Amino acid sequence: MRKNHGHLTLLAASALIAISTRVAPCQCMFSPSAVVPIRAAATEQMPAYEVATIKPSNGKDFAMPLRFFIDEAFGIPPNITARIAGPDWISNTRFVIQSKPSDAIRDAMQNMAPAERSRENGLMMQSLLADRFAFKAHFETRELPVYELVLAKGGPKLVKNSDPTKARFGVGASMFRAAAVSIQVLIGVLECNSDIGGREVVDKTGLTGTYDISLKWAPLQTAPAAGESAGAPSSDEGPSLFTAIEEQLGLKLLPAKAPSEVLVIDRIEHPTPN
Repeated sequence: MRKNHGHLTLLAASALIAISTRVAPCQCMFSPSAVVPIRAAATEQMPAYEVATIKPSNGKDFAMPLRFFIDEAFGIPPNITARIAGPDWISNTRFVIQSKPSDAIRDAMQNMAPAERSRENGLMMQSLLADRFAFKAHFETRELPVYELVLAKGGPKLVKNSDPTKARFGVGASMFRAAAVSIQVLIGVLECNSDIGGREVVDKTGLTGTYDISLKWAPLQTAPAAGESAGAPSSDEGPSLFTAIEEQLGLKLLPAKAPSEVLVIDRIEHPTPN
């Protein structure tokens, strides 16, 4: 990717990873929104997949919205919806993308650290987007709505656990249990939850250790039941996510605004034929 009059000019290429077999979208819990977007150096030769096929969804296959592949290409957490500014169809139109890197690139990636390997995959997907979707974009810093995670009155109710051998967690539709994890893991889980509304969660707790965490809540309703207002959990199901965080963890989510890097799509088209 080379800068050209402030824009990121993405080099063309063909691609593949069997991205259609990846699990999405809550991989963001391993990479909260604070991660730096994937960019290529100005003089860097962009890597490319050797071969790629792109198929529209037939309604039965494991297809993903194009937005997901853009997220993957630039290392953007898929739940932070405001981090990409582009046409609506990228969120609605699903594709199966299957790809394969060259033997040389594949062998080199075997010796890379996980972060470097992820970056290499991202750069190859950027090449595919440029080649097959005529994709061009640039980054802008914009002020976006966020939630700040702070200490509630009375302080945290987390149990310290510094044993890395016990690190583990499980996530359900309305629960999160973990042992020996950092606050960043909790933030990743929160950002994946639809009740957060696609906002970034910014850590303002000052907590740097690892903790045992148990959190259970009632998801917000998509449609109000009789006698209840929209967005309120049913009274017999338990507290909302926001209330549960305060009551069970001694933390609190406060609405705020913060500058964030946004990928602004300048051009994107439906894919060229295979």
